[in-house]
Amino acid sequence: MTFDRGSAATTVTLFGGSDPLDHALSAHLDRRGCKTHSVTVATGWLQSATHAILRLDTVAGAEAFKQLAATPEPRSHVVAVCPETDDAAESDRVRDLCRACGVHHDVALIWHPPLGVNSSAAATASTTTALASTVANEMADHLSVGAPAFVTRPFTFDSDAH
Repeated sequence: MTFDRGSAATTVTLFGGSDPLDHALSAHLDRRGCKTHSVTVATGWLQSATHAILRLDTVAGAEAFKQLAATPEPRSHVVAVCPETDDAAESDRVRDLCRACGVHHDVALIWHPPLGVNSSAAATASTTTALASTVANEMADHLSVGAPAFVTRPFTFDSDAH
């Protein structure tokens, strides 16, 4: 879903780290007619956020996510973005937190390969672009906040073809 330029666009709060992924997310959301409000410090959940991307590998995203489960209103559409891990306990903790948030909010979890680990700069840039496209598509597909739910969405490299 996109908006015409100059219309009242949805603002997406991006809890992240002001890195290449955050910049790519902002660019992809802009192309879909969304404005972006970036939070890069551990402020916790903002009551004004009804559409948010939470980068769980950042201090800002992790802190906001901790508070979200205890914040039932306003109902929000949230895309949680998390690097894959081999640590089963950490994966379970993230899923449990997503389920807790899904009691009150519309939550999608997107796991992705760690960025920049054992990869060339070109491969990392390609993965970053594809990930940003996948996350922006998930957000744009739910600009009206849905019923409380938790789902895990796949990350695919062909997502930037949408």
